[in-house]
Amino acid sequence: MKVKMRGCLIAYLGLALSLTGCWNSRELNELAIVSGIGIDQGTKPGEYKVTFQVVIPSATATSQGANSGASPITIYTSNDHTVFGALRKTSKQASRQLFFAHTQLLVLGESIAKSGISGVLDIFERSHELRLNTAVLISRDTSAASILKVFTPQESIPSIGLSKKIQNTSNVWGENQRVDVFELINKMTGEGGFTVSGLRMIGNVEAGKKKSNLEQSDVETTITMGGQAVFKKGKLVTWIDGPEARGTDWILNKIIETNVDIDAGEQKKAVAVNVLLSRTGVKVELREGIPVFHVNVSEEGNINETKSSVDLSNTEEIIKLEEAMEKLTKAEIEQAFQAAQQTGVDYLNFGNELKRTHPNAWRTVENEWDQIFAKGTLDLKVEAYIRGTGMRLAPFMSPEK
Repeated sequence: MKVKMRGCLIAYLGLALSLTGCWNSRELNELAIVSGIGIDQGTKPGEYKVTFQVVIPSATATSQGANSGASPITIYTSNDHTVFGALRKTSKQASRQLFFAHTQLLVLGESIAKSGISGVLDIFERSHELRLNTAVLISRDTSAASILKVFTPQESIPSIGLSKKIQNTSNVWGENQRVDVFELINKMTGEGGFTVSGLRMIGNVEAGKKKSNLEQSDVETTITMGGQAVFKKGKLVTWIDGPEARGTDWILNKIIETNVDIDAGEQKKAVAVNVLLSRTGVKVELREGIPVFHVNVSEEGNINETKSSVDLSNTEEIIKLEEAMEKLTKAEIEQAFQAAQQTGVDYLNFGNELKRTHPNAWRTVENEWDQIFAKGTLDLKVEAYIRGTGMRLAPFMSPEK
């Protein structure tokens, strides 16, 4: 009995020793919280220029806030042949160890995007700290470092503001889509090309990185969404904007909500319809070696504004407006499809769909898919429905007689 009790006592002591605490714990006041990362081409061949946007907690506290005059962020930049090397090299500048569990944004510079981004994402899958749900954006006509230096209105931490901006415009406009690191890696390992939303700087970085930039209603320097970057084999090849970008998202079934201005009779762009629901179905088949892309779009929306004299209580008028919706949606999708074919990059996911549904047929065309895709035909069908007209049916202004 005593031997048994001794055995239990030894076991309990062993368990107690294993519960003494976290051996690798770090105190909060020893960490530098990184909210954004930017990666550009380095000054030397094969090097990365990595920029870290670090939060200053004392400057972001609500008790002090903007009145303190202190910057809510600081920027560290290092050059190295690997992202991790640049991370460690930053220790020569920072008094605290960089901490990445709260990173909101990864900005890839146009320079690194053109040379290839496959190498910069490896650390995100290996690291236990870096987040795979971090939003990814491409800087356009400027560097990623410059983007991270600019203060943004409404949000004290710029990277958080930019992350919210891409989410907001993805939800209500549809020309851009939010892509995180995990989704980007999946796209890179799939067939064909893909797109990633871009950022543009309006103004200059020298004015934007000063907090005084925000001390006016119309800021001198700001960051806005700038189309979508088209990638082929991990390298940026071109940009798409406007209807081409939104038409792309329509094909990819990425439209959450958007607005279309449609014609009402002879009055151009007179009715604003808020598209609240959009569903896209895609099927791909080969006919004598040539692909046919069947795209079916069903969308529903409400009339939110009208400058026309159309009588919304008339069913026939509603049908005409629905036909105008269908016409506009078709035009944008066709424009996006033609742009993709001219580029010679299948960033519309047709190749992946053919591979998924007809793997045997895919094997016969996969080696020359980009050329075969450019010869394909689009079979497009759009069905549009207006579900609501607001509180007014009769026109606000009577038609001129």
